[in-house]
Amino acid sequence: MLAVALVAFGAGLIRGFTGFGGPAFILAILTLFFAPVTIVSKILVVDFFTNVYLFRACYRQINWRATLTMVIPTMIFMPLGHWLLIELDPAWMKRAMALIISAACVMMLIGFRYRHPMTRNWLIFVGICSGVVFGGTYIALVAVVFILLGPYDKDEGRTLIISWSFFTVLGFALISAASGTTVLDDITTALPGAVTYMLGAWLGSLGFRRSSEKLFRRAAITILLALAIVNLVS
Repeated sequence: MLAVALVAFGAGLIRGFTGFGGPAFILAILTLFFAPVTIVSKILVVDFFTNVYLFRACYRQINWRATLTMVIPTMIFMPLGHWLLIELDPAWMKRAMALIISAACVMMLIGFRYRHPMTRNWLIFVGICSGVVFGGTYIALVAVVFILLGPYDKDEGRTLIISWSFFTVLGFALISAASGTTVLDDITTALPGAVTYMLGAWLGSLGFRRSSEKLFRRAAITILLALAIVNLVS
């Protein structure tokens, strides 16, 4: 419980500032203490309440058309990823995803960004890929990469990440409860972490409001690259 709570506070700072990265940060560290299937269930409990908090904070800025176009295919393909989590070794998925994210980070560092917001077909494609990866690992970095490569400013990009995450976390919670991968013991162990995670997210959100566009993108890319490297070597 102490390990989860301490890790969750640092993860909450990341989640509150960038809108993503908290669950991946927890996953990278807690693999030292718990089996992958049980880690995902604990991350779900820790992230759930903060997910609601961040959604409420940016509710008025949400682009509902783009959000739902991504969310619907994500929800449809998420059970496939969850099945892979239960039945297969997820290490190959993590490493493949880490390579893709690392390449995307390099593109962002050299200044590459596509000029127009994602089309409907691209949003659907990203939603499908994100659903499989998110369902199997509880990591949202595939969706995050595509959003950060786009022409969105820091508010638009963060809001799209948070709104997409809100619905996918709700869907994942239902799937996890129905499949029995989240049980009462997971909730008890993770509750202290949920409190410290919420505190970290609140402080991270305050930092986001005071940050510049340049600082936000640098922080987001650095965190993405660090998480990709961790997933690649772990």
